[in-house]
Amino acid sequence: MSAPSGGAPVHAPISPADVARWAFWGPLRNALDPDRPQVVRALRSGWALQHAAARGGRALMQDEFRRCFGGRFTESEYRGMVGDAYRAAWRVHLEELLLGKVNRSNIEHYMRLEGVQNLDAALVAGKGVIWTYPHAGAVMLMLAWLAHHDYRYVQYAARGLPPPEIAAANPALMATNRLREKVRKVREENEDRVPCTYLTMDHPTRELYRRLAANELVGIAFDGRAAAKFFVQELLGRPAVLSTGPYRLAVSTGAAVVPAFCHTPRTGPSVCRVGEPIIPGKDWREVAEEVLRVEQAWLLQYPSEYGIWLLHCRRRAGLDDHPLFGDVAETEAWKKWG
Repeated sequence: MSAPSGGAPVHAPISPADVARWAFWGPLRNALDPDRPQVVRALRSGWALQHAAARGGRALMQDEFRRCFGGRFTESEYRGMVGDAYRAAWRVHLEELLLGKVNRSNIEHYMRLEGVQNLDAALVAGKGVIWTYPHAGAVMLMLAWLAHHDYRYVQYAARGLPPPEIAAANPALMATNRLREKVRKVREENEDRVPCTYLTMDHPTRELYRRLAANELVGIAFDGRAAAKFFVQELLGRPAVLSTGPYRLAVSTGAAVVPAFCHTPRTGPSVCRVGEPIIPGKDWREVAEEVLRVEQAWLLQYPSEYGIWLLHCRRRAGLDDHPLFGDVAETEAWKKWG
């Protein structure tokens, strides 16, 4: 999801990529039927075109993988991971076209959960659950699975246009135009058809407390960039600048944190793995360390799932004082969070 809304957008000329994106979210989305998964599967090979067109993105992603995993893999394996990252991302984006169409009877074609009993156990306490995960795999289908299985789910994330001052300073990354606006609108309308609630940083935080008190799930990506407070924690051997929000919220409400991770196998539906509940004590840093220990184990098991987010954050490392990883920051401003 994009950054919070506000101000006049920065405009850009319409490019062939904009036209392709509009065709993807317009005519193609309209043509897909979630009850015909074989048609969706037949389109998965389209990832090769996106991979071929990535050019500089492939090299940058490969550098990110090296920084995260060091000598764990050979150069040939890193190149393969980049290809697999584009394969997984294409499939995720393709199946997200179905978000507004799937329901309880057909969501299993595209997503299944492993370990959902851990979530049910956490809800027994009646304090709600903070559901946290990385930007990896089919996150929106995960959300749809939960919503269509009658879990009361609240997604806390940024939506809309980036702040105007950030967009104006970075037109190559954040400029918009008529087609990009149409695509953004269609994507948000697609998400809004899922029976859950979306809250942004524009909403008062007391609404999160109210939702947890009602024993609902509050979903927060642990590596999200839109937050008020951050801290520095080693992740994948690198200094990561991460939001304190999920962990402070857990400590102040007593809600358990349930870590989750989505991955995209070559066959069968996407999978969301659900970890055991982490019961908060008085120290939010202890909660954070345990959550990140669990999530890092999954990232090491399925590194390709993280490739697109690594690339996204690398390209935006110079935008503010909280890049995902400090080792690629343009200044040392991120160290203020340490």
